[in-house]
Amino acid sequence: MSFTIFVQLLVNGLVMGSVYVLVATGFTVVYGTAKVMNFAHGHFYMLGAFIYGGLVMSGVHWAISLVLAGMAVGVFGLIAWHIIFKPLYQDVFLTVAASIGMGLIMVQGIIVTAGERDIIVPSVFKGVLEIGDITVPIEKLAIVAITFGVMLILHFFLRTKIGKALEATTIDRDAASLQGINPGRMFGLAMALGSVMAGIAGAVVVPYLTAQANMGNTITLIFLCIVVVAGHGSIKGAVIVGILFGLIKSIGYHFLGSMDIILLMVIVAILMYIKPWGIWGVEFKRTI
Repeated sequence: MSFTIFVQLLVNGLVMGSVYVLVATGFTVVYGTAKVMNFAHGHFYMLGAFIYGGLVMSGVHWAISLVLAGMAVGVFGLIAWHIIFKPLYQDVFLTVAASIGMGLIMVQGIIVTAGERDIIVPSVFKGVLEIGDITVPIEKLAIVAITFGVMLILHFFLRTKIGKALEATTIDRDAASLQGINPGRMFGLAMALGSVMAGIAGAVVVPYLTAQANMGNTITLIFLCIVVVAGHGSIKGAVIVGILFGLIKSIGYHFLGSMDIILLMVIVAILMYIKPWGIWGVEFKRTI
């Protein structure tokens, strides 16, 4: 493998890793705080892609479209929390089943409204960056930069009073309640925040991969593996493992083609055998 090809694979891995980071972090925020297994989270990612694509194709500026797509998915997630997840909160099985059903409805809704064809949105970032023999599209660098910006905003948000209340609820909801924090409101906030991140992830990836009705199914397996490997509730772990998964997928596809997913699953299986609670998760005892 030449150095030029290696750099190209590295860039592609960082691009996909950035998308994985946004989706996995969003899921981590929701599950870590509200303990809700939202299996429709990948379809929230799909919804953000279609909303962004529709807005840009309607002539709305890309930056405004990006913000609106994230906010729209966030509002959708908050509504889903109050209508679906909150009433079923005490029943894990019904919560999972309801989220799967909601995801199927979302896919069919997109097919009915937008059709089964893929939506192709031209990139707003034209040109390439040339360094010697290495050529990198500006579009790919923009995806990485936007992801970094979103994660930076999340970092500073978690340091605010509301953010600390959210983290306190994640650590111990009973203790947080004794401090005057309303766990129910924090659960809704977590659902909205996680949905926003999924929507933004779908929006930034549209010019790179196009918007497809089944794109939520494709990424669901990936972000679930990231969360499991990183450890439930670990945002730092979701970021690090998300980037690593992107790099593994990129390099693996170069050598193995569509078999790259098998390589990824083998790595996940090995890590789960070594640390079943996740790399940054809380250790538990296995009993038989």
